[in-house]
Amino acid sequence: MLEEHGLYELLRASGIGLYSATQRMGAKNASAAEARTLNETRGTALLTMERIAYDQSGRPVEFARHLYRASRYAFTTSFPRPDSALG
Repeated sequence: MLEEHGLYELLRASGIGLYSATQRMGAKNASAAEARTLNETRGTALLTMERIAYDQSGRPVEFARHLYRASRYAFTTSFPRPDSALG
C-alpha cells in the first residue's frame, strides 16, 4: 500500500486525522553502516529527525526516525504569531 499511497493519505482514508506533532532534529556523525547505506564517508555529518504525530484525541498515530545526508537537505521552519500576540 505505501508503495502507491503516502502514509498520511492512508491515515485520512481510514478516518484518522493528524492534529499535532512533536519533531526533534539533531546531528550525528555517520557510522560505517550508515555511511554505506547513504553513500557517504564514515564520520560525515548527518541530520537526524524523530517525529511523533498525534490525532485529535492525543493518541500517537505515527512514529518516525530518519537520517538525512546533510549535503542534500535544507529545512525551512515557519513560526506563526500566537493568537495572544494579535493584540
